[in-house]
Amino acid sequence: MTTTVPEGLSVALHQHAKGVAVVTAGLAAPVGFCATSLAPVSLDPPLLSFAINTESASWPVIETAEHVSVNLLADDQEDVARAFSRPGAEKFGPATRWYRDSAGLPALRGVLCRWRIAPLERVRVGRHALVVGLVVAVERGFPAKSPLVHFDGRYGRLSAD
Repeated sequence: MTTTVPEGLSVALHQHAKGVAVVTAGLAAPVGFCATSLAPVSLDPPLLSFAINTESASWPVIETAEHVSVNLLADDQEDVARAFSRPGAEKFGPATRWYRDSAGLPALRGVLCRWRIAPLERVRVGRHALVVGLVVAVERGFPAKSPLVHFDGRYGRLSAD
């Protein structure tokens, strides 16, 4: 069966299991979005990358932020992922368990781990920007939990088997 490249890519990416993170920023008003594009770039120097839609309400803050927080979600945080996936949703409302970390960034509670990164590159690619950042701090949360995974349009968890 032959499909167009965009259709074929979309179908194939649905078969790619991805970890789920929420990227947060904003020293004044907090912003955040759900990212399944998180990828390690290098251990030396320690670099992470993620992509963001430049039409997102979070982009103006991410575009100029000196630091952002990358919160790796646990498998019991699907509600958090869904809240941060919706445009225009009240992401930092009463139902979201968050606080300001030592750098003043919005940080989510109950995550597997959190990285504070200093963006080094913001490369516009189509309607998105690829952000590559230097990891400047690491906070381990609940490493005994399992990660939240996104696969075929659904959230799930890894099997212990």
